Amino acid sequence: MDERQVLKIAKALSDPTRLRMLREITASGEISCGGLANRFPISQPTVSHHLKILEEAGLVTARRDGQFHYFRAVAGALVEFSKNLDATLVRTRPTRRAARP
Repeated sequence: MDERQVLKIAKALSDPTRLRMLREITASGEISCGGLANRFPISQPTVSHHLKILEEAGLVTARRDGQFHYFRAVAGALVEFSKNLDATLVRTRPTRRAARP
């Protein structure tokens, strides 16, 4: 996972609604866009927009069945994100300068 992907996931998870949606998807195993829309006080187009961002970040996958789309969390995506976020922070951490005598 490169730094660009780490940032994409961080941005996707920074929105409270998307984070709650990911929790709902994970808890459900698989859920349709309409089923998810019934659990949130927002319009279905807005739910679709959030799902697109989660999918582009690699956090969920979509399966089409006729006119319906079913979403499932990508197993291990958050674990991989966590490992790479830590590695990204270590690489960018400034080094300490030795104290002057």
